Amino acid sequence: MGARRPVAMGLLFGFMVALWRNYLDAREIRHRIAAATTTAADLDAGGGSGFGRGFGTDDRVPNADPTPAVTEASFAASDPTNPRELRNRQTTTPKPKPKSRIASAITPPAVRTVSLSYPDPFAKPLRTGCEPEPPDPSLPGPRRLDWIADPLATADADWPVNCGGHETLCDVLRKTAIDREVLAAVADSHAPGVYEFVDGIRRLGVDNFLIIALDDAIHKRLTDTGVASYRVANDAQGSHKISAQKFRIIQEFVERGCSVLLTDTDVAWMRNPFPFLYRDADVESMSDGWDNSSAHGFLDTVDDPSMGPDGRKRARAFRVAALNSGMWYVSATEASRRLMAIMAHRMATEDKLWDQAGYNLELWFASRDAHGTAGATVRVMEPLCFVNSKVMFRFIRHNQPALSKENHQPVAMHANYHTDKAQKMKLVYQYYTNGAGIDVLNCDVGCGPDLKTTHELESKVQHSINDGIVGSKKWTDATEGMWAARPDGPPNGSKRPGEDPSHCAPPTPWNGEVPGVDRASTLHVVKKDRGGECGAGVPAGDEDEFAAATGAVCGALADVDPNAPELILVAVGDDANE
Repeated sequence: MGARRPVAMGLLFGFMVALWRNYLDAREIRHRIAAATTTAADLDAGGGSGFGRGFGTDDRVPNADPTPAVTEASFAASDPTNPRELRNRQTTTPKPKPKSRIASAITPPAVRTVSLSYPDPFAKPLRTGCEPEPPDPSLPGPRRLDWIADPLATADADWPVNCGGHETLCDVLRKTAIDREVLAAVADSHAPGVYEFVDGIRRLGVDNFLIIALDDAIHKRLTDTGVASYRVANDAQGSHKISAQKFRIIQEFVERGCSVLLTDTDVAWMRNPFPFLYRDADVESMSDGWDNSSAHGFLDTVDDPSMGPDGRKRARAFRVAALNSGMWYVSATEASRRLMAIMAHRMATEDKLWDQAGYNLELWFASRDAHGTAGATVRVMEPLCFVNSKVMFRFIRHNQPALSKENHQPVAMHANYHTDKAQKMKLVYQYYTNGAGIDVLNCDVGCGPDLKTTHELESKVQHSINDGIVGSKKWTDATEGMWAARPDGPPNGSKRPGEDPSHCAPPTPWNGEVPGVDRASTLHVVKKDRGGECGAGVPAGDEDEFAAATGAVCGALADVDPNAPELILVAVGDDANE
């Protein structure tokens, strides 16, 4: 007993020393980060503060700025006040830097912070107007779209393209399209309020508007009244089946080189939409979101206690409200064509698939195993301009006079949240186009101002949602699904992938079930003489580090055999310690 007491006291003393050392280390790290942040701000004339609140933040996760950590690591390498650095300098002889054709051709760039923010359209003071924002000059622009009928290569006289077997549609497009794009709706004569919808579009003076007619009755009535109509063969019954047809139909438009702003007939249009599109993505879509985080997405924390105190909250899950397939612009690109082909196939072969669910799965989810997604880029439409009915009746209506019609006029409202669609559209038209006051938007159900965030709505069941993610017992189903994709199934009936090293090989592809989807030959390639030259976009004579690096890389690539099956690119660091 007497021997145990000194041992216990020694362990307790050691524990206290460790705690004290940990405290001192934490103070030193905080001090160095603060000093590095100040120094980085001095280097950056903008002095911006990293990521603004918006994407990647929510009420539970602190808005951590990654910039200080980056700059702290960069400056620590040459910080004379860093004791570890002093020891390294006294005892270590730097290795000679390796000779590099690229590295020697440029001056090492200075460490600079990047000021990047994601504006919140729902934050006050509220931004009015729907005109597209100019691109940020400090950031590289979006990639050039892979147009099916490239405006730089296809003359207007030769447009539409690929008209063999599609002469009727091409004739309609030549008469109707403006700048190779149309506003279109898919409808039959039984669609509620379809003719009132058409009259609303005509009052706006949108000349490049047409109806994709699913029966003879609506086609004849529209044609007799001078409205462009494209008759397609169809035997679908019911709104869901009709919606399922639109992907195949829009694929036909896209393959002719025509971009389509597709709309449901329960959309109230208040303005000509075409001046308010960005046209820098394959798909530009309205969101079902009702605040910044739901409309544009946020990173949610997944809490798994089984990973220990240091690892339990490291996982993040990206969450975003659905893109709405009732109001979206489809650019006439190869990626859009692939998307339409895949969705047309899925809607034809998956009886329980809702068209909007499939549309979001293909746009947001990555390729996996045999399922190659279309690779289409996405832009979320401005949520206060291309409006869902929840935003209209629960946000815009209650933010007066900032968002009154005198200060801000949305482009359109989709009556998607409320069941009395026709009534909600009527109220919106009365306010924005018929001179009624804001009181005309008063309503009782689904109209209160107390909008809640996703976490507030889920607060009472958040633990169940989290436990469902981290504690799922369905891993065996996933294993079975993996083996099911293999033609020969699991080896010897086993469900344990470790017994067969080939289990990671890609399963059998889609066997060409989607006509025309050939990712290998249609993935985006910027073509030469169309903005694809090496160094394109870098101003001539620019002397900054980026321009110098671009010139060095282009010079190195000029010596590469263009017919080589593979190219291995090795990035060589310019740090003596690397």
